[in-house]
Order: sequence, then structure tokens, then C-alpha cells
Amino acid sequence: MKINLKCVLASLLLSTSVFAENAVQIEQKTIVAGLNKPPYVIEEDDQGIQLDLMRKAFEDIDVSFIYIPFGRGPTGFQQFNADGLLTVPPDASFAEMYISEPYVYYQNIAVTLLENDFSITSISDLAGKDITAFQNAKKYLGSEYELTSTRFMNYREVPEQDKQIELLFLHRTEVIILDISIFKLYLKSHADSELTKPFKVHYIFGERPYAAGFRTKEMRDTFDLRIKEMRKNGTYQLIYDKYL
Repeated sequence: MKINLKCVLASLLLSTSVFAENAVQIEQKTIVAGLNKPPYVIEEDDQGIQLDLMRKAFEDIDVSFIYIPFGRGPTGFQQFNADGLLTVPPDASFAEMYISEPYVYYQNIAVTLLENDFSITSISDLAGKDITAFQNAKKYLGSEYELTSTRFMNYREVPEQDKQIELLFLHRTEVIILDISIFKLYLKSHADSELTKPFKVHYIFGERPYAAGFRTKEMRDTFDLRIKEMRKNGTYQLIYDKYL
């Protein structure tokens, strides 16, 4: 039987090429994130504290992010058949989602202009004022806040938190409710802006933990394990220090 050497070589080359292509393929996962919320989510640069923690936890996987409003996260998780959701309350319960241990903590604050000289020492002191909060604040800030919101002079929730700060400095709202790290980063990046004005911070909320949600138990368990490892070896703090 005659063997065509050229055909054999071509076949071997094709097989080698296919094998090499398959060998370098990296598993891909899609995570639903909120809209721009520096330093946690920086949409335009595809980075931020939470995005970096997620990528580091799955550094052997190609992780990509879908950016949608925070309040639509659980719906987007199902709609896009995503593998994970970046930010969920630890006590949340959603269909086909495994919730991680808390891995990031938000410290919400109330901020007012110093010139208004407001005395705000409790949530009830917000009554009668014009309030601008982050999206779904009434859902996440507890029953006292939700009850008090019925006595606000005016109330709105916005998905992009840098706009809250601008509304305050432009005298278009009296009080803004947001995370302190988001506020600090805004001030840092707008240090030379004429927009900023003297302000006062009111610590009337407790620190709030957030978890991540995943499509599979395996992903959830891997994430929990690697976050613990990052806390121990200092990587977790280095990621925070990169932005704050």
C-alpha cells in the first residue's frame, strides 16, 4: 500500500494546529456589574475594587463584565444567562444563584453643605429635607430609612452616584446618601474643581456588607476560598490601596 507522504504531513500539521488551538483556549465567564461607581466599579476603564477582586479570584479564567443599573442586577443575571452578579446583599435569595460570603463593605453616609448648618445625628433627622440617594437605597438601608422617606420633602434615587454629588454642590438637593469611598474618590479626582464646596459628613448608617452571586456552587466556593487567601497574603488590601 502506497502512502502519500504529503497527505500524512498535512494531516499531522492540521492535527497539531487544532490541538494547539484547543490547548490555549481559556474558560470564559460573564459577570453582571452595576453602572459606574468608582472606586468599586469604574466602567470606562473596566476596572475598580470589586472588578479587580473578581478577576484576581478567577485569574485562570477570562472574566468579562456587563454593566447595567444596580437595581436591575438580578434580572440581568437571568436575562443575559450570566455566570455571576458582582453585588448582592448577603441575605439575598435569587433563583439559580449561589450567594458568597461578604467580600466588600460599604459605609453609607449623609452629606450636606456646610452653609446649610444641618444637624443630622440620626435617620429621623432627614425628615423634611430634599434627599438624593443611590438606586434602591430604600431597599438596602433598612426599615427605619424606608419609613422616614415618607416624610422627606422631596426624594429621588439615581444610578450614577457622581451625579448625586454634583446635585449637592449645585444646590439642587439638600442631602445626598452614598458610600464614603465613592465620595472621597470624587473629591480626590475633582480637587481643583470650582464646583466643590465646603461640606459636612453625617455618620448615621452602619457599615453594610455585600456578597457576590454565582450560577454554580463551584464558582461560589472557589470565590470564597480565594478571597480568604487574598486577605491573608495581603493582595486584598493592595487592591483597595490602589484606588484609595
